[in-house]
Amino acid sequence: MSGDPATQEVRRDLLFQDEIRDAVRRSYQGIPMGAGRAVAERFYAPEELAFVPETAVTWALGVGNPVRHAALAEGETVLDVGCGGGIDSVLAAIQVGPAGHVIGLDMLAEMCDRARGAAEEAGTSGWSRFEQGEMEALALPDASVDVAISNGVINLSPRKGRALAELSRVLAPGGRVCFADLTVDGELPPEVLASEAAWAGCIAGAVSEELLAKKLGRAGLTDIEFTERMTFTLDDVAAYPLFTADVVELMRQLLPEAAQARVATGLIVTARKPSDASVAIDGGAASALESTVGMATVRLDDITPDIAEAPGVAVRHLKRVEDVELKVLDVEPGGSTPWHTHHHAHEGVVIGGAGALRLESGREPLAPGTVFSVAPGARHAIVNEHTEPLRFVCMDCFIH
Repeated sequence: MSGDPATQEVRRDLLFQDEIRDAVRRSYQGIPMGAGRAVAERFYAPEELAFVPETAVTWALGVGNPVRHAALAEGETVLDVGCGGGIDSVLAAIQVGPAGHVIGLDMLAEMCDRARGAAEEAGTSGWSRFEQGEMEALALPDASVDVAISNGVINLSPRKGRALAELSRVLAPGGRVCFADLTVDGELPPEVLASEAAWAGCIAGAVSEELLAKKLGRAGLTDIEFTERMTFTLDDVAAYPLFTADVVELMRQLLPEAAQARVATGLIVTARKPSDASVAIDGGAASALESTVGMATVRLDDITPDIAEAPGVAVRHLKRVEDVELKVLDVEPGGSTPWHTHHHAHEGVVIGGAGALRLESGREPLAPGTVFSVAPGARHAIVNEHTEPLRFVCMDCFIH
């Protein structure tokens, strides 16, 4: 957490996207193997696994079986987002046949190599290809894919709205998505949410079904359905090598028994891109500033503040942009927000006045242009130490 101008100049990512991607990348690169056959057999029937090379089974890290529900047909083009060791890519290639095409995408070159090897061993390499890339910026033309599948990967994105919009963009009209992922109903302790293992294991990035449905709709997808719900207990989570022994033990200590019995819910998500080309699709490429341009005609002071959280503090909520909720806080001279914490990380940008970010570890000066960060669970308060009002934009980044 720093207000240093040099840090502000370098740091432009207010959603912690790079930090999250780096954490996920480190976690996946650090495991010697996947969850193995025991996890694979939870989601795939023996007759399905019979077609899959053992190397791919060994690297099983999914949370469901999207291929079974994708209704693939011969000749279709399928995009497998986060192909991992290649189980779903191989099964999809078998179903679409040599007249079809499977494109496997993964953020790690090592995973692409494993999936490529699995396709060669399964005899499907002739109509499969694997590329390294990010789901938020697919290197594919518009309307070039019939079906997009994914398995425990969408939750890894720090910008799920953007990732879903990219899937919508590359889908042909009438195309469909089918992916397996985790949802959560409650909140995990900040100590768990802040761990790299929780992000890599899809827990920290999981959202509720309601919010996921909204994100799918904003991406221009329709006919949204959630099926095949499956409870993930703490013991189920511990079977994945992405969760270190330390994090699992921390969860056992901090989570009550009821929460340990239902850490998350796995489900299958299906949706469709409308066949009508006139239906507007948000490609997700607009920046947060461009997304809020429609508010330019509204004066901030004309937005009625929320009920004051403290004397001399006014809070005005703006529209939600992607996974971020924007709000503007005005702290009058001599005023202060209450001491408080968040379960999520968040950042703020000072746009007027001066003051300080108070932390239990000390204080950080605030001035116009200062970007300040607060870690999950860190107790803090914003105080105005100037003769003019202190105004800052607060971005709550990981709201469920």
